[in-house]
Amino acid sequence: MKVNNIKSQYTYNSHVNNAQLKKTSKGSNPSFGGALAINFWDAVARGGFAASFTLQDMTGTNFPRTWQALQRNKEITGENNYKAAAEVAIREFVTGPSMTLIPMAVLAIAKKTGGKANDVPLENIAPFADQMKAILEKTEFHRTDLDFVKNFPQQYSQRIKLSFYERMFALALGENIGDGKNISDHAKHLAKMLEQYDDAPKRGFMKQLLNQDLREKVDNTGTETKGAIIQAKDQILEKIITTFTDIRKTSETDYTRLLKTDMNGLLDKENSITTLVKDFSNFGCDVQNVMKKSTAHNGAITDVSVRANSFMDHFKAQRTGSKFLTNVLMVVATGLFMMNIPKLYTLYKTNPETDAFRNKEGEVIRANK
Repeated sequence: MKVNNIKSQYTYNSHVNNAQLKKTSKGSNPSFGGALAINFWDAVARGGFAASFTLQDMTGTNFPRTWQALQRNKEITGENNYKAAAEVAIREFVTGPSMTLIPMAVLAIAKKTGGKANDVPLENIAPFADQMKAILEKTEFHRTDLDFVKNFPQQYSQRIKLSFYERMFALALGENIGDGKNISDHAKHLAKMLEQYDDAPKRGFMKQLLNQDLREKVDNTGTETKGAIIQAKDQILEKIITTFTDIRKTSETDYTRLLKTDMNGLLDKENSITTLVKDFSNFGCDVQNVMKKSTAHNGAITDVSVRANSFMDHFKAQRTGSKFLTNVLMVVATGLFMMNIPKLYTLYKTNPETDAFRNKEGEVIRANK
């Protein structure tokens, strides 16, 4: 969640019909108004983990080490050591980003080829699958109207996904869902917001970093008219998290735990709702896509509706295996790249940092004291 530096914020009012978000004024004296440091770190946070890690890596190690290499042995030679600075810069500025970009690339390929559930932590795949299985077993309309299942796979799979979201948010809020019919309006509202998140477009990296709104595309008529503002994924996600914490505040006295949940005992350990929301989406969308593909191949998804156990067991086994393989490939790909980094930064036959101590034959000698 970001630190607000504007004059208004979104708060959740459980007494409003359909659990709508209400925008309330915070007055004319906002906290931290326009603070440069707040805006800067807010932008970094919007850039995600990769941007945050890279910035910290650069400011904490890369630039200082490169500067030190530039000054190496200057007291002896009287000149900047550009050769040493070049090697250190290549090593540092390649190593840090590659530690995040390579795993991200492997994960992106895995999600594209093996399903979005590959982005769900390995230990969460099985409990998520069990909850989806419970939904399929207890969904009533498909047992009395299999023609609906066959003829409207998009609507059917969408309804199953929404039920999954409602169930998962209810568990995240600590509700006793029983047979699945006791889900609160709070959980249903959050589930609807997550549906909007699924369909929302992404903002580009720079737009997200600078917090620029997306707008609808307009016909090229030669005018400068801009389309209406579109809510992007990250903006909807922020509203979901804010709404979730506002709901939790009504029952949780320890505000340090507002973002943490073990899903009412479903998970072995507490997770952050910030990551869980994305996990719900990735898992739900993946199951939905598999359902639609099954319909396209078989002409019906009675296998999904009638044999829920076998369908979800097969899905769970596939995603567990592919996720394990993805994790292995992340480590291997990153390790192999790291092993070859010395080939990139070794530009000279000798180490530029010790050249000041070499004699004419190239042998290192002790510096004169």
